[in-house]
Amino acid sequence: MSALREVGAPDDGSAAVRRLGGLTRRVPWRRVLGAAGLLLVVLVLFAGYLRMSRSRPVNADGASNALQAWDMLHGNPLLSGWTVTDVSFYTTELVEYLLVELFYGLRADVVHVAAAVTYTLTVLLVAVVARGSATGREGWLRAGVGVAIVLVPSPDIGYTVVLLSPDHFGTGVPLLVTWLVLERGLRKPSRWLPYAVLVLLTWAQLGDPLAMFIGAAPLAGVCLLRMWRDRTWRGLDAHLLIAAVSSVFMTYLALVLIRLAGGFGIHPPIAKFAPLSDLLTHLRVTGEALALNFGGHFGMWDHPLGWPVALLNLCGLAVAAWAFGVALSRLVRRPANTAGDRVADVLAVAILVNLLAFVVSTQPGDLLTARQVVVVLPLGAALGGRLLGTYLHGAARPRTVPVLAGVLAVLSIGWGVSAAVATPVRPEAHQAAEWLAANGHTYGLGSYWAANTTTLYTRGKVHVAPVAGLERIAGYRWESREDWYDPARRDARFVIIDLSEAHYGTVDSALAQFGQPVTRQDFGRWAVLVYDRNLLVGLPAFCEPRPAASMAQCPYLRPRMPMSTLFFK
Repeated sequence: MSALREVGAPDDGSAAVRRLGGLTRRVPWRRVLGAAGLLLVVLVLFAGYLRMSRSRPVNADGASNALQAWDMLHGNPLLSGWTVTDVSFYTTELVEYLLVELFYGLRADVVHVAAAVTYTLTVLLVAVVARGSATGREGWLRAGVGVAIVLVPSPDIGYTVVLLSPDHFGTGVPLLVTWLVLERGLRKPSRWLPYAVLVLLTWAQLGDPLAMFIGAAPLAGVCLLRMWRDRTWRGLDAHLLIAAVSSVFMTYLALVLIRLAGGFGIHPPIAKFAPLSDLLTHLRVTGEALALNFGGHFGMWDHPLGWPVALLNLCGLAVAAWAFGVALSRLVRRPANTAGDRVADVLAVAILVNLLAFVVSTQPGDLLTARQVVVVLPLGAALGGRLLGTYLHGAARPRTVPVLAGVLAVLSIGWGVSAAVATPVRPEAHQAAEWLAANGHTYGLGSYWAANTTTLYTRGKVHVAPVAGLERIAGYRWESREDWYDPARRDARFVIIDLSEAHYGTVDSALAQFGQPVTRQDFGRWAVLVYDRNLLVGLPAFCEPRPAASMAQCPYLRPRMPMSTLFFK
């Protein structure tokens, strides 16, 4: 037996232990634990942002997008019959809404879930783009600075701008993906890189024409400057320039083809120059908008850690402003035939174009117009992370990492408090919607801010078509479907009046047009007038470029190139 033990396998299991040990060493446990930790962070971030989003009431804008996505999911991928606003979100948030509804169904909370997904994705993409090609300590510093800038949004109006309905903030996702692909492609140049950039920029612009100004145009401008400085009209910059310019025409062609195929109509982008006398006021509004978007508007914070967090967020805005200035300076002063940081160049020019366009346009108004420059937040955070992180790494100061960790700790605690104190609320006009559903009313008309919100909140049990008009109530061709106003197919027996927004219809105009209702119910801002006849019969239409006798007679709405309304009617 002893001889057998000497020539055979050991019987004490030591060989099996050695094999298990080798297997253990081959398993990348650090990567597994890192992936698990990242997943946990993502889930925590999503849960917190979801709670913040739920503290703002769902409104008609987000409800309209949810209904459009539901229509796409149920056999209408081109949104035939729909007329959207000047921003379709067709390839961006509508796809996101569709995926959420695929698993979650049609409900008002879809708006909050999608908003939380968008913000979580933005934080992750900011970290990755800020990190760039850096590794080790520098990579962590760059990513940490970027995340610190974008982590904690302003409550109240701030949540409305970045954590509710699609409103340009989500456009940062495809753009950050584009610049990430660009940077990865620059490490090992490939002939497919310009084609990838072309596809990604077209994807972004189909969803939001703002992407032309903050995506395609900045890339084209940077490439032109580099080509002029290097005295060459060939190479990668030329190919990227062609990709950027081509993406604009590809977007327009796609919209034309969608329309010709019977798809949705889209209003032309609203673009008008402001008089010179308004520029100083617009500069002030821009400053307030940036403070709000970066989480540094002190008036929005109402919990004990609010002011420290707002102060740190203002520091984040200052970092983004510093990085913006440094990047522009490097772009202009860079010697010929030097690579530089192409992604930082594009980010800086995109911020410049967005801010300049906002200041010289007629868009600045109240704080809600901060949505027009909200993409400056993720772009500025990524840019700030890239430049400040590298600077801190080069300074090689031992306290850099602990200080950044302390800042992130304070912001994380503030983020947690913000999520904890956020109180969920129900959608706008929910009381009117509940009363209509409880009393068996299934179809009617309603002021814009009550219409699609009611349809979504009741999960389609009560369908409300939007209307507008001062002296005469009319069907509203804006986030609506043409067949909703067909009296041969629909029977509208009530109208919801927004008592605070007269241009969407008034009680007096309803009485003059439809007569005395069978009953009237008031719910604060909303009045519900119930009738015993179909209100769609003889209902005119409020549509651009001119009103019509009915929705079916509205003029054909053809796609327009961005900025074309500045020069052509």
